[in-house]
Amino acid sequence: MNDDKIAALEALVADQGKRLRELEDVREINDCFRKFHWACCGGFNGRQAGGMDALDQLAEDATFEVRGLHEPGKGPKGRQQFTEYWDYYYGDAGPLPYVFQVSVSEWVEVTGDTAKGWSVQIGLVQFREMKPSFGLSLRINDYVRTDKGWKIKKTK
Repeated sequence: MNDDKIAALEALVADQGKRLRELEDVREINDCFRKFHWACCGGFNGRQAGGMDALDQLAEDATFEVRGLHEPGKGPKGRQQFTEYWDYYYGDAGPLPYVFQVSVSEWVEVTGDTAKGWSVQIGLVQFREMKPSFGLSLRINDYVRTDKGWKIKKTK
């Protein structure tokens, strides 16, 4: 095999490795958000809504902004504020005991150790003493690669 063919083969192998890494990253990022949603769900099926393990999908300094509830940059930030926020809404005395949420139409763009993900969130929630409500929202997440895998850096 001549040098040109070896160089072409090496370039092909390098490109395939890069493409495989991106596919693995996108899968891990999508799994991260699915695990977040799964932990949030509950109440309707007897399991407590708002499982604290949802917070395991967040970076330590993550920020959370719910459109219509938080002004940009004003939502909970970091593990301590997230825990306080979560404790208020969920649990035996929280105002939001029934939650079903899932994202569809997801896509992710990876840039090195950061990524951005877009999706449509479908949610069915029921606050205490109220009727269930159905909602759709557009979600945009920023992700970061950590030593524990991909985590949500910002969700809005």
